[in-house]
Amino acid sequence: MNSLIIGTSGHIDHGKTALIKALNGFEGDKMEAEIKRGITIDLSFSNLKNDSANIAFIDVPGHENLVKTMISGAYAFDAAMLVVASDDSLMPQTKEHIEILSILGVKSIILVITKCDLTDKTKQKKVEAEVKDFILNYKNLEILQTFFVSIKDKPSIDELKNYLFTLKPKERESGVVTRYYIDRVFSLKGIGTIVTGSLVEGEIKKNEKLVCLDLDKVVSVRSVQVHESFLNLATSPNRVALNLTDIPTSMLAKGQILSKKGFFRGFKEVDCLFKGEISHNQNVIFCIGSRQVSAKCTILSDKNKEKFVTFKFNKAVFAKFNEPFVVLANSRVIGGGKVLNPVSEPLKKSEKINLLLSLSQKDFKKAFEILSSFHRHGFGIISSYQRFGIEHEKALLIALELKNVFVDKDSLCIYSNQALQDLKNTIKFIISKNEFAVFSAQSIALRINWASQSLTALALNELEKEGLVEKNGLLFIKKGVDFSKIKESLNDKIYTILENSSLAPQAPYNIYDELDIDRQTGDNALKALTRAKKVVRLAHNLFITSSNLNLAMTKLRNIIKKDGKVNVANAKNELGLSRKFIISYLEYLDNFGDIVKSDNDRMFVD
Repeated sequence: MNSLIIGTSGHIDHGKTALIKALNGFEGDKMEAEIKRGITIDLSFSNLKNDSANIAFIDVPGHENLVKTMISGAYAFDAAMLVVASDDSLMPQTKEHIEILSILGVKSIILVITKCDLTDKTKQKKVEAEVKDFILNYKNLEILQTFFVSIKDKPSIDELKNYLFTLKPKERESGVVTRYYIDRVFSLKGIGTIVTGSLVEGEIKKNEKLVCLDLDKVVSVRSVQVHESFLNLATSPNRVALNLTDIPTSMLAKGQILSKKGFFRGFKEVDCLFKGEISHNQNVIFCIGSRQVSAKCTILSDKNKEKFVTFKFNKAVFAKFNEPFVVLANSRVIGGGKVLNPVSEPLKKSEKINLLLSLSQKDFKKAFEILSSFHRHGFGIISSYQRFGIEHEKALLIALELKNVFVDKDSLCIYSNQALQDLKNTIKFIISKNEFAVFSAQSIALRINWASQSLTALALNELEKEGLVEKNGLLFIKKGVDFSKIKESLNDKIYTILENSSLAPQAPYNIYDELDIDRQTGDNALKALTRAKKVVRLAHNLFITSSNLNLAMTKLRNIIKKDGKVNVANAKNELGLSRKFIISYLEYLDNFGDIVKSDNDRMFVD
């Protein structure tokens, strides 16, 4: 079944609500009755269906409600019914609603001239001409067809209804990530938390897990309902009610977003293409989805009627590339546009303007070049869906077209040539400081958090070609150094470090970092020392030399001689060691035949 969303717009008292009632019998907002019926999603929303199509209406009677509620699903609208009374013609609110439709990219308009029982054909045609003439100011709007109706004239209503069923939904992108804007939250006895809202992208399944981005909390979808029908799957665009579990009603609020985990991050500023009148540093209300948030405007570039603007917020906003927004000042619409950069970037003004210019033209290759140059140690494309509205696969294909970069296909990261050179310099420094250093691509990547293992492997291979390092199995060492001597030297160095640590030996990974050696090499050295009985392993990551272990046992026995027993408390007091070490030494003490354990105490056998 085709699913369409059609919004209404127009001046107050021009007959929008009456028109919806004539089309489908819906009486308007009946919140109390709605709750008594169960999970429904009427609250200014209703639908009209036949065997092949379901049309969801969003009927918003007032200007503020239009901005607060309609935006949440507006860029998923298939069309908008612009309602103009034939006895009144174009009014200020009609014009404002047309501006909003243009800002939000709702291109298709069905012009409905209402109250035709009160006027003659000449007046009705004059009103139509006035509206069409005004809409010519907005190049992205198109009037699909005009209808002259009266709620008292059933044939005129039927003609409009039949036409609506001929409309086809816009083509939707496949593989999009779920995005659901909450616009209402309440609780029903015996059912629990209910949210209603607009599923603007993706789909929601019964019993699946979603994350509330604003709370970073996972919720479960117990049931899904679309216009009074329970479904196993709801697809966008649609008005959807959800019964959620694992979260109390009090935590949820209008404007929050439900989505899949890992695709969106929140930021306290976004860079946008703005159309309208706005001043530098002006305080405004930024409306995106069903959320309204206070913002301060920073104008980056002002050319003609279009501006590149940064909006800064007090709270994080989870915006997406090309997402529409409307801006209010003093409760009036002053403009709006599209989000270009939803991710905060500390770029210089000139760099940011160049980035926004490429994004406004959807020149992602140029955007990638700018960002990979700025992010010296790697620019990740894993967030490409939020940042550019494209999936990882497409982002990767674009990245592979870039020159003078290394693209790590596994970690989805683009590295500049400077990153590769910085990494090679780091490895050179390691071997200059310690000629017996042993390392691998994995150990270097773990040590340098910005470098992926693939980039590290490339750096090591290039250094090998340059004759600075050589490979021994999976490990690398300085060129010309005898690997057998490295092993002997490492054993001695590790033993010396453990011996000097006395009764509080360093953890192996700290020793490996100190010696600039690979974990595998260090583990092999410790195993060799353990086989030679120079070192004893007491617990995970706890190795001690045999001489120091004997010292520990002697000290514990001296405590027994003095106090008649030894336990965690008096051993910590006497030895000044942490509980971790004391417990390991006491457990080792239990291996001796002259020691008996009683509860938590150790004593000599009588």
